[in-house]
Amino acid sequence: MAPSPQAKLDIAERLCREQGLKWTAQRRQVMALLLEQEGPAGAYDLLDALQRRHQPGAKPPTIYRALDFLVSAGLAHRLASTNRYMACDHLSCDHGHEAGTLFLVCDNCGAVREAPMDSPLRRQLTRSLASEGFKVGPQPLEMHGRCERCG
Repeated sequence: MAPSPQAKLDIAERLCREQGLKWTAQRRQVMALLLEQEGPAGAYDLLDALQRRHQPGAKPPTIYRALDFLVSAGLAHRLASTNRYMACDHLSCDHGHEAGTLFLVCDNCGAVREAPMDSPLRRQLTRSLASEGFKVGPQPLEMHGRCERCG
């Protein structure tokens, strides 16, 4: 059974404490908003929700600072291809993201699934790209296609 949003917020707070990172009320609010989303959300959608529910006067830098923190702390992800954000699906897992994360993005319905990428696959991809003279960075990889539901 997947943890509740409240349990995920508690896990996020614990992970920050363990890393010596400051967990503020604002960061908690933005993380809660991410956890409520059905899929990835744009920064301005999250800003609108933050303004409606918590901080009427919040400005764009407020949401971007919180999102940058959550991404750098490994609590959320930014999908580069769509410039949208989502809470990490694996907060309660102990595998981490050392091997890399693969996002499966459906071009039809917009659904996104986070799939851990095993180390052998990441190494093989890195070697293959290196033979082409390309060095892979630490960012997650995104694969676009069609989800099972869309066929």
